[in-house]
Amino acid sequence: MNKVRTCWNEGRPALAGWLQLPGTLHAEALARLDYDAVVIDMQHSPIDFGQVAPMLIAIELGGAEPFVRTQVNDPSDIMKLLDAGAYGIIAPMVNTRAEAQTLASALHYSPRGLRSFGPRRPSLRYGSGYLAQASETVVGLAMIETREALANIDEILSVDGIDGVFIGPTDLALDLGHAPLVDTEEAEVVSAIAHVRERAHAAGKRVGIFCGSGGFARVKLAEGFDFVTAAPDLAMLSAAARQVIADARAL
Repeated sequence: MNKVRTCWNEGRPALAGWLQLPGTLHAEALARLDYDAVVIDMQHSPIDFGQVAPMLIAIELGGAEPFVRTQVNDPSDIMKLLDAGAYGIIAPMVNTRAEAQTLASALHYSPRGLRSFGPRRPSLRYGSGYLAQASETVVGLAMIETREALANIDEILSVDGIDGVFIGPTDLALDLGHAPLVDTEEAEVVSAIAHVRERAHAAGKRVGIFCGSGGFARVKLAEGFDFVTAAPDLAMLSAAARQVIADARAL
């Protein structure tokens, strides 16, 4: 069973880390902390497929569920990542029901979807019975980050085969005419985010969001979000370095 699904089945939200830097050592180190999942960002980072494959294994070895935010909502890329051991897919810029259906089809084998059979890494984890439980091992979330997606939110959520949606707050803010801030307090953006959460839960689906800090993540968890990511590795590294420099230069 996917660890994030286990959280949901037990009535708990999932907390995830976020990786923008390539490398297996820090991926495993973060996975050994109290994260339910760790997301590898392939859209806004230098991480390519040759780097992501061993990172997926490192995260799994560390004890968290390996997720990927894909570069685009492309079925061939999604299926290849699933075969390499991604157990969660977050697809960016899903604006319509048809685009959500593209994601859903790539996540599931026939007759539910169009996923091609070749689960190299999942077969090692789940054994010969993988096919029968394949859909339960994967979490699929469509990113909501535009005006168009907001207008089509109910249609997107109606798609069978995705678990729910994941809000990209910076692109959403930008498309709504505001500064692309992660932990935004802009009223229109805050209202839009709340609307997506409410519509997702009304549809019986899960909703996640990207956060830039632990404090903001705590707020979103308290608001009822089901999947929250907080403070990507590059931001945490920079923040820790600034503090070390400040401590060293203090007189």
